[in-house]
Amino acid sequence: MEQITEQAGVSKGLVYNYYASKEELLVGLIESATTRMESVAESLTPSETIEDSLSKFVDNYLSFLQSERKFLKLQLSLMLMPELRDVVHEAQETRATLLLSTITGWLRDAGVDHPKGKARLFLAMLDGVALHYLCIYEQYPLRTMKSRLLQAVCDICNQSESNA
Repeated sequence: MEQITEQAGVSKGLVYNYYASKEELLVGLIESATTRMESVAESLTPSETIEDSLSKFVDNYLSFLQSERKFLKLQLSLMLMPELRDVVHEAQETRATLLLSTITGWLRDAGVDHPKGKARLFLAMLDGVALHYLCIYEQYPLRTMKSRLLQAVCDICNQSESNA
């Protein structure tokens, strides 16, 4: 817990007021991030095109990465601790299922072939961007990646079944 509080810049006493263990803290962090991601996932307006919806979603997602960078880096470092993997599995799966369901629904409603598979690919691309931004590159071109990401997902969504 000392390592966690040091990295977060808060006192151990403060953390122990809310969480009894680092496992409880981690689950709380993931649940909090899931709640925040729900607001990102709810950025679709039914009257929008799929391209507009995905663009708005990506904008909100990238803004979330920027505004929550320290929080997300801490969460990621905790999630990668081998002794915590089992503790966080359910919370991670809940978040992943929520996003997959939302994006799959958007793609299905837009008439995209194989919406679940294409939603998985889109989310994998978002995960890659997030990992690069949070962990790999200090000066990652997050905003530049938006147009490239959107072009890639639009290309994927426009592929017919025979091209997929």
